[in-house]
Amino acid sequence: MKFLQILFASLLASALFLTAPTLYRANVATAQTTSERPTGYPTGAICPKTGPYRAKNQYTSIIVVVEKGKAFPTFSDGSKAMWYLVKEGDSNDN
Repeated sequence: MKFLQILFASLLASALFLTAPTLYRANVATAQTTSERPTGYPTGAICPKTGPYRAKNQYTSIIVVVEKGKAFPTFSDGSKAMWYLVKEGDSNDN
């Protein structure tokens, strides 16, 4: 019985040892892909940095200046929106 317990424990340990590098690489790849996308903030979220933010729907795009610590407003038609920080050189059609 003791032999089976040792065998089971060694199999479990070797399985964890072999899958750990794969799990680590998967987390690193996820971090790289998410860092390339701009961070959006939903309506009502607290603004982390003062600056111009853009929101758009299928008809129009608006840019408003939001102060740090203030909540992001609703879109011009009253609906919820995702707000993205406008960086220098951004065009309106993005």
